Amino acid sequence: MVMPVFNGSALKERLRKLDSKRQLAFGALCCERLLPNYSAFQQDVGWGDVASVQKALDCVWAYLDGQTPSPQEIKNATASCESAAPNSDDFTSLYVTSAQDACFAVCGLLDYLLESDVDKIVQAATYATDSVDLYAQEIESMAPNDPQLEQKILTHRLMQRELAKQEEDLKAIELASSLNQEFLAQRKASWNNNGKSNLDLP
Repeated sequence: MVMPVFNGSALKERLRKLDSKRQLAFGALCCERLLPNYSAFQQDVGWGDVASVQKALDCVWAYLDGQTPSPQEIKNATASCESAAPNSDDFTSLYVTSAQDACFAVCGLLDYLLESDVDKIVQAATYATDSVDLYAQEIESMAPNDPQLEQKILTHRLMQRELAKQEEDLKAIELASSLNQEFLAQRKASWNNNGKSNLDLP
């Protein structure tokens, strides 16, 4: 079965029915699949600060684990994460956009901790599919004027896998009786890709 195209509006409606921690958990799981893309970019160009991006995401997981980072801690983590985002004008790496996506997705979750804006969670999922969209076009040398372009992107194995994983995680979160440590650890471990990202990058 082919997964349908990403629908941010439909996702938002489903997320709105969940409490804030369930919304945040979904976003954090999306970001876990993006973080190795930043590492690949840093290794490729010799510039970056994956530790700051990881620390920012760790702040989100800490909150889900019951800790309460102060607003200042969240703002500091956001500033460090934003500083780690590469400028696409400065790099020609294939991975620069996916590195940006990772940073912006994680920063959005930190914003969510302060604002509880569900759009930030939808953005994280959107960045995950956007990364796949662009990368699939590049590695498959898809012609931008191909009338079948969108269908080819949708049916690409990386896009189908990302869409299926988002659906799997969201369903599990919707059905979970509680978001305890065991459940969150199980969801994180369910992305079984040998430590690689949603683009299969190390």
